[in-house]
Amino acid sequence: MTESKPLYLIHSDELDKKNLVLVKQHPLIVENDISIRPIKVSNLSGLHVNGNLNHALVWVKHTEFQAVLTAAFNKTIALSFLPYPNELRPVFFDHLGLPNKLDDCLALVLETERVPVDLIRCNGEFISRGIGLLNQTALAELIEAGNTRNLFKKTKFYCQRLIHAFNLQPIAIEIETAKGKSVKTAIIGLYLLDLAKRNPFAKLFGESASLKDGRLSFVFFAPQSILSYIQSTSITIPQASAQLPRQLGFVRSVSLRITAKQDIDFWIEHKPVSTRELLLETVPAALKITVGDSFRSLNSQSGDKENFNVENLPQGEARLKYFSKTLPFFPHALESDFKDLFLALKENARTTSTYVLLMVLSSMLATLGLFLSSPSVVIGAMVLAPLMAPIISLSMGLLRSEKFLTRESIVSLLIGIGIALAISSAMAALLPFKDATPEIEARLHPSTLDLLVAVFSGIAGAMAQARESIAKSLPGVAIAVALVPPLCVAGIGIGWLESDIFFGAMLLFLTNLIGITMAALISFMVIGFAPFTRARKGILLSSLLLALISVPLFYSFQTMEHIADIKTQLAGRTYQINGHRLELRNIKVNTLRPLNLNADLLTNTMPDESVFTRLEDDLHTELGRPARFNFALHFVRETVAVDENEQ
Repeated sequence: MTESKPLYLIHSDELDKKNLVLVKQHPLIVENDISIRPIKVSNLSGLHVNGNLNHALVWVKHTEFQAVLTAAFNKTIALSFLPYPNELRPVFFDHLGLPNKLDDCLALVLETERVPVDLIRCNGEFISRGIGLLNQTALAELIEAGNTRNLFKKTKFYCQRLIHAFNLQPIAIEIETAKGKSVKTAIIGLYLLDLAKRNPFAKLFGESASLKDGRLSFVFFAPQSILSYIQSTSITIPQASAQLPRQLGFVRSVSLRITAKQDIDFWIEHKPVSTRELLLETVPAALKITVGDSFRSLNSQSGDKENFNVENLPQGEARLKYFSKTLPFFPHALESDFKDLFLALKENARTTSTYVLLMVLSSMLATLGLFLSSPSVVIGAMVLAPLMAPIISLSMGLLRSEKFLTRESIVSLLIGIGIALAISSAMAALLPFKDATPEIEARLHPSTLDLLVAVFSGIAGAMAQARESIAKSLPGVAIAVALVPPLCVAGIGIGWLESDIFFGAMLLFLTNLIGITMAALISFMVIGFAPFTRARKGILLSSLLLALISVPLFYSFQTMEHIADIKTQLAGRTYQINGHRLELRNIKVNTLRPLNLNADLLTNTMPDESVFTRLEDDLHTELGRPARFNFALHFVRETVAVDENEQ
């Protein structure tokens, strides 16, 4: 041991003589001929430092660390902390890398040299247990609770997050560093990483936050909506990364001043403190303290460079006014945030010569593909069609009540619809095709399933417009929703003067149009392009149209279910009538009145009229309703293989 034999033992007033003997007569103390001089924490003024007596063991509660650090700093005395009996491990021990057991700590005292350790002052007083906002939840612990595999605990965690989210009120503050860098923002949480080693946010910065770098490292938590708050408190915090996650700001400086226009309730050293100003400063190499190997291995930072990453924090008066009360449910983007997107949507809403040309080409291509019953040609027309652009623009116009954008989008849509109907009806009247192909029939009976396709496509379309990273997905969205083909089928119905074809296909188109508009509108609102109060009219109108279109779609879906039940009921059935074996295959059902049923009838002999009459009677009985049957007769010859040995 390099220190002199005398050694102070600063202990809590509550420790009795029996506990003190554990240290005084500890084998390591006795073997090294150390003279222990006990002194109560309430009598720190009695510390007298000289050449041989400049080191003290500290055996106090963590609530008494502040007094010990202050006295040691004033008297320039080295410290060695010991674990207090029956007390949870202090977070300060984590930062120093100290062991949990008394024996190990004493061995560390005798075997190693003390090293310089930074101390942190808050409004002139040393702190060792961290700092936060009084109203902020123990976010670090709750994030870890959310990662548990226990279903009950995880459910409880999410309930706590949701309830607390609606009560969060961002606090307006101004942050200023030692070099004068400042920002006005609003936060719901702050974390001093130098004293928050157990905090999952500390993983983001690795060794950059420690009591060895001569700097303060602060994380500011500022989700801009309830949704982003729930998301950020429900994920695992990543390891150290060069990119700072959203909702977080990071400031690293020698000192930091936090001010507000009104008193803020802070949580300092596990005590409530109300103040309008906090001045936090680091005191480099303030004390020599016994530390563990993990602290010794930390890299000491040098230089006076500051980190001031506050781009993710809300800034500016226009944005901060949205945080004057509780957090909004959805994020809110200012017009300056999506200026480029808004200009692009305005451009997409215009009826240009390119738009007209693409509508003409896609309509002609789609009509030919429908007549040829060629899915590949129809898909090509879907990709070529430009209708998706004005629909997405219409969604934004309705969301933000932008009359110009809404009007231009509607005009473009009407022109596109008119072009598609005119071209497809003219081609249907001129071409010598009068039979509905499978591609045409596939677009005559929309259901709620088609509405779901439109909704998901609308969400994808809105995201593709708002996020450049997924803009390449727009062709896939166009293929999924298929706007031009049903329009062309409706035009074919006009050319053939078939009202059933026209109304069936037009219902599918309107389903896609309304579904995309509604979904894109809500998606834009969730992303933050308008608050709910501004989007209310657009949502109400879209919801009304959606409700109206859902009525025939629901009826159509029930019809699909009924057709599926009939096919399941009759498919594969074998009928034995007057010695004839009959089987139905490839059943197609039209639910018109009376019901039309087309099927392949497989038989091994030629049935007479009585067999058909009996079969129809049996089918009427099974279906329970009048029906008209069209059978395509197929003869099936049954052959029996003969073994050559039997010949």
